[in-house]
Formats: sequence, structure tokens, C-alpha cells
Amino acid sequence: MIGNGTALGGSSIPQGQLLLPYPQYNGVNFNGQGIYDSIYHSLLVSAQKRFAGGGTLLVAYTNAKLISNTDTLTFWLEGGSGFTGGIQDNYNLRGERSLSSQDVPQRLVVSYVLDLPFGRGKKFLSGVNGLAGKIVSGWGVDGITTLQSGFPLKFFTFNPTLLFNAGARPNRVPGCKAELSGSPESRLNTWFNTSCFSQPDDFVFGNEPRVDSSLRQQGIFNFDFAIFKRTTFGPAERMGLEFRTEFFNLFNHPQFAAPQTFLQSGSFGVVNNTVNNPRLVQFALKFVF
Repeated sequence: MIGNGTALGGSSIPQGQLLLPYPQYNGVNFNGQGIYDSIYHSLLVSAQKRFAGGGTLLVAYTNAKLISNTDTLTFWLEGGSGFTGGIQDNYNLRGERSLSSQDVPQRLVVSYVLDLPFGRGKKFLSGVNGLAGKIVSGWGVDGITTLQSGFPLKFFTFNPTLLFNAGARPNRVPGCKAELSGSPESRLNTWFNTSCFSQPDDFVFGNEPRVDSSLRQQGIFNFDFAIFKRTTFGPAERMGLEFRTEFFNLFNHPQFAAPQTFLQSGSFGVVNNTVNNPRLVQFALKFVF
């Protein structure tokens, strides 16, 4: 029974509260975890090439799918994925099964360290000596290229009835295509078709999945690159200098954050910021003895 001394003992009680399986309680906390599950499938392929002239090339590709009915207890740590998909109905976890907020279907990473074939002991200009030999010898490049699919989007809406004290998701309009074509820059103000989403009726759960399988934020398209020069000198060439110039996000390519996915927001469907840094350049000098 609900006593007069409780928060539910007033003259009126919200209708949503009366629909709860145990309406006499304001909330229920789990005594322990272990009631959720996830499934991960992946294909991993890697190849490595060592060059006779010096250097290594490594290519790694992952094709994967992560399905779950929840994501994390620390949702505030998941900013890169546009936060996580919230549970709408704790009494029907089967209905919460969807892609995970951290699902990344494709990821390709190419890393390399290559000595350029010029100068002493190399294929070209190997006979150059003296100061000229010092200038043309010891050059190399290295870098990492990362291509990755974007994280899937998660949609939310206002729950005026506080149904089951849960989050709420909108309805997806039947037959409406939410995906839009065009470059990311052309879709910043309308990342998806906003008319494909509507507010569900009171005391009714929305039919939008916990994590949308058809809409994603922009992925990673990043190039980190460095060029270096090694020069040896001194008795028996035992001392040396290495000068490096490093470029992070070499092409200054922006990676846009997830668009606004809260249905009642005035910027619903709008991308407001980026999640990566602009091009950074740094120099380093190392003395070896």
C-alpha cells in the first residue's frame, strides 16, 4: 500500500505510475548485473610486407557486427559514439535487442615505415660521398592511415507520461526513407530525413530500435604522416642526428560528430560540431651517441 508519508501519498498519482507492475515503488534497482547479453562476430585479415631495402608495411582489416540489448554502465564515457542507446522497456529486453552503440562494421588500418632508396647503400645515388652523400642519405617516411565506418545513431524523445520510468524513443514512419544521399558537408543541417520520425502516443512505446541500423554518423578518414632524416657522423659514424616532421590529420579532414537525435530539439537532425582535431604539425630532433 502507498502510505501518506511517501512521495506517492498525495491526492493524485500520475497515471503512468499506476501502470507499473509494482506501482507502490518509485523505482527499482538491480541487485546485480548479468541479465544482459551481447553477440560479436568478426572477420579479421592482416598482411605484412618487409622490404629488402628497409621498411615494413602492415595492413589490417576488420569486418564485424556487434549486437546487444544494452551497452554500458558508463554511458558518459562513450561520447565518440554519440552516447549510447537507452533501454526503453526493462520488462521486455527482447525488444531492446539491436546493434550496439559501439558497432563498427568496417575498419581498415594501413601502417608503414619506409626508408627511401637514395644514398649510401641504396638503389639510387649509392656512390655519392662526402657532404652530398650526407644530404641525400638517410631519408624515410612513416605513417598510419585509418578508415572506419561511423557509429550508428540513437534516437530519443520526451516521455511525458514517465512510462515505467524509462527513456523513450520515437516512432519510425512506415515506408519513409530516412537515409539521405550527398557528401557529409552537404548534409550538416539535415543529416537524415527528420520527417520519418514522430512522437508516440501517451503510454505507448515508440517503435524505433534502441540503436538504428540504417543511420550512422560520419566515420574516420584520417592520415597521419611523418618524414625523417637520419645523419651519422663522428668516429666510425657512431653518433647521429634524426630530424622528424610529423603531420597528424595530414589533409585537415574534419570528422563530424553525431547529429542531434532528440526528437523535440530545435536542431533535430543537425550536426553541430566535430570530434577530431585539425591538422597538427610537430618537429622533433634526436641525438644518438
